[in-house]
Amino acid sequence: MELIKGPLIGMVPPPLDDDLLFKLLFSAEALEAVFRERFATTTGKGIDRLNGFQFSARSKAQFAVVSEKIISGRFRFSPYLEVLRPKSRDKKPRLIGIPTVRDRVVLHQLNKFLAAKFPERVPKNVASTYVRELSQGLQSLPKDTTWICSTDIQTFYDDIRQPRLLWLLRKRVSCEAVNKLVGHAIATPTVPKNTGRARHKDYVSKGVPQGLAISNILASIFMQDVDDAMKDAGVTYYRYVDDVLMYGSEEPVRKAFASLKKRLAYRGLKLHSVASGKTHVEPLAKPFGYLGYTFCMPTISVRSSTVEKFLQTIAAKFSDYAHNKAKRLEKFKYLNEERLNSIFLLELNERISGAISEKRRYGWIAYFSQINDLTLLHKLDDAIAGMFSRLPEFGGKPPADLKQLKRAFHEIKYKPLGGYISNYDLIESPAEMLTFLVARGRVSDDELLTDAQIVERFEKYRKKALATMHADEGVLYG
Repeated sequence: MELIKGPLIGMVPPPLDDDLLFKLLFSAEALEAVFRERFATTTGKGIDRLNGFQFSARSKAQFAVVSEKIISGRFRFSPYLEVLRPKSRDKKPRLIGIPTVRDRVVLHQLNKFLAAKFPERVPKNVASTYVRELSQGLQSLPKDTTWICSTDIQTFYDDIRQPRLLWLLRKRVSCEAVNKLVGHAIATPTVPKNTGRARHKDYVSKGVPQGLAISNILASIFMQDVDDAMKDAGVTYYRYVDDVLMYGSEEPVRKAFASLKKRLAYRGLKLHSVASGKTHVEPLAKPFGYLGYTFCMPTISVRSSTVEKFLQTIAAKFSDYAHNKAKRLEKFKYLNEERLNSIFLLELNERISGAISEKRRYGWIAYFSQINDLTLLHKLDDAIAGMFSRLPEFGGKPPADLKQLKRAFHEIKYKPLGGYISNYDLIESPAEMLTFLVARGRVSDDELLTDAQIVERFEKYRKKALATMHADEGVLYG
């Protein structure tokens, strides 16, 4: 894009031409290139039951048609496939929509367009960044005169009003084809597996479907005027998706909470009441929670229920190994007990230390890297080590190369690329992927695979491992 020289600020870009940007992003060539770069190896399947590998053979012809339909305004998304993500016993599961591979490419490009038009609403921080800023800001404040309001928005994504969201978009986006595409994307239903076409109309879309590439930025756009107003409310204000925290003097905090309730109610959203126990308005001297962390200043730790859930996931791995060992040895003749032990320890270590993939950190310890309660990590390490008493295969005691949370905590904060944390980004060639798969027992010693089959099997394993670690992260316990 040509730059225009300004008299005071040097080289500045001209205003974005919406129609030109739209045509560039949604040309057949651009769609095909993005598919090859980002989605050709994806193992996730939408309602059409095709993963990236299976879609690849028909992609070029498909995207020529897709591009023409998008530009002419005739494109429609396929229904999203319903996936229910459990949170806790007393909460409804989170409803996630999985688009087809074709639609993931379109939504990826649509997200690029929205990010270019609303750069200030692109989520720039992960949850732990908010926690770090919060803890630094609170450390030096007086505990008795500083007040905290911690609360969250009920059924946030579901209650976003679609007409208002589209009105907000049209205030800045002049390309009507984009506005229509967003409208179709959020109106597309999310349906359970094996739902017949005739019943798709029974699943009405509410708010903004979760799980789409555009979900977060659309929710952020919807909340923009609220966030802007609250930052001028005389308090320090944080919002991470539906979790809100404000602090300051007592009167401004109480006024800010009342103001936030009114602003959200006007937009069809609501906060939990103080009486519900899910909203905290108290002095800093009293403990409070935010994003799965607990703050009892100056100590920053992890909510006890979250700690318990993490230990339960680790204990489940031990139980799975103990109860299914014989079945695996029978099914996979190329494995023996020694190799099963090795595979179990490799996967357990990765669950403890977390992993890196596409420069992103995954896992429980990565999410809770802002705690200063290091005694908790020692207790968890002792609890995990004690679980080996159930496994006679390891002599009833932890092996010398069992990883530890207390070291993983240090490594992921200060030396994430030092080698202690599993790094999928270092596994690049089919030969390296094959070596990895053999070590994890996913390929027999004499199995012959093409490079494409190796890549597909590796990607399937990687995605599943990362999804499991993501489920351990505190964001799902909020």
